Amino acid sequence: MDIESLGDLAQKHIRELIITGAFKPGQQLKEEELCSRFQISRPPIREAFKMLEAEGLVTRRPRRGVFVAEMTAKDVWEIYTLKAVIYQMATSLAMAVTTAKDVAALEAAVAQMAAVVASPPVDLRQYQLHHRAFHETIMTLAGNDRLTRIERNLRFQVSRISYTSLQDPGHLQDSLAYHRRIAAAMRQGDRPLACRLMKEHVLDALDVALRLQPDESGEPVSGAGPFPADADLLEVAL
Repeated sequence: MDIESLGDLAQKHIRELIITGAFKPGQQLKEEELCSRFQISRPPIREAFKMLEAEGLVTRRPRRGVFVAEMTAKDVWEIYTLKAVIYQMATSLAMAVTTAKDVAALEAAVAQMAAVVASPPVDLRQYQLHHRAFHETIMTLAGNDRLTRIERNLRFQVSRISYTSLQDPGHLQDSLAYHRRIAAAMRQGDRPLACRLMKEHVLDALDVALRLQPDESGEPVSGAGPFPADADLLEVAL
């Protein structure tokens, strides 16, 4: 059995605090305070910082320290448009090998997502866990290791953004509905529909994320900004 190091545990705790917004964008993360909070020494905290930096959740500023990474509208657009291409391509690849058992696993993940939504107050981290299981199933079926590595590099940055956007009840319901429709299209063997719904799902999330992205004054922006959201540029060969 693998035993997690103190660095791994510190990484998980700090990551959770960043994703859920307990640690705010631009906030300095001080070793001494974190050591006191988690009752551990400095080396595991420093190890955690290195791993969190690789995940894009913190940044180091020379002679100043470690800070929660700030995210601009451009960052959000880049992350989600790349995610749309990855998920659409993975869906196409997955459907070449998907079995009834695989679809049942997707439907089970959707059922768990629905159960979370039906039990207020909604535990968004639990919803994200089942959402993650849905997409990991598709990524595994796709069988493209490089595509999977790229997607994993975006995972926690996406989780941080979606934790905020899923607090919008309408978007949460839309997210659930999209996953139901994607699973149904995959059960029917309708590859074009499943791929189209997958792209629409991600771009819908992008639109919400951009709408909620604060401007320089700290207020949410009124629209999606200068970035194209219907994404003709996202067409991939399927």
